[in-house]
Amino acid sequence: MMALYPVAAYISLWLKQPILIIGYLVMLLSIISINKVIQQRWITAGILLVCITTIFYTIQQSYTHYLVYFPPILVFLSLFFLFSQSLLAEEIPLISRYAKLLGDNLDQRHLRYYKILTILWSVFFLLMTITSILLAVFSSLDTWSLFTHVISYCLVAGFFLAEFLYRKKYFAGEVEGGFFHFMRKISKIRPHTLSK
Repeated sequence: MMALYPVAAYISLWLKQPILIIGYLVMLLSIISINKVIQQRWITAGILLVCITTIFYTIQQSYTHYLVYFPPILVFLSLFFLFSQSLLAEEIPLISRYAKLLGDNLDQRHLRYYKILTILWSVFFLLMTITSILLAVFSSLDTWSLFTHVISYCLVAGFFLAEFLYRKKYFAGEVEGGFFHFMRKISKIRPHTLSK
């Protein structure tokens, strides 16, 4: 359901009905918060309930149009912090954590590459955040929506593909399978397994 959010967001904004995507967002947050309550993860559930309450308050105050801007910008910003914080001293770069879980080589040459790649992803998501904010402030809602809900996902896919092709050339003979095999391996990794 979460994967459908960009499509639902773009369609609702194209139809000039932002309330549809806000309803979809509330539904998603509600399902996730119920799941967190079942898992007894009270702090996460509490944060999600605060988000839902804030959404309802914003709707009541007739600021609905501002709500559509926040999810994509927050996603880009969160990803920027996720990658960049793993570059701090005594932290393991995020790509190195993925490489370890994938069983990749962890010698110095590879670790250096993983660190540089983590930096590149950090810069990429920072640029996506800045672009989204600038388009939200200085452009039309349609242009902003096209960028955040369509073009940005194409850029992420393009980054993955370009990196994979470079990796195959840089580590010639070490990368098994094609691009989709590589993506399947990455998609099997669960976020909680990435802790140090």
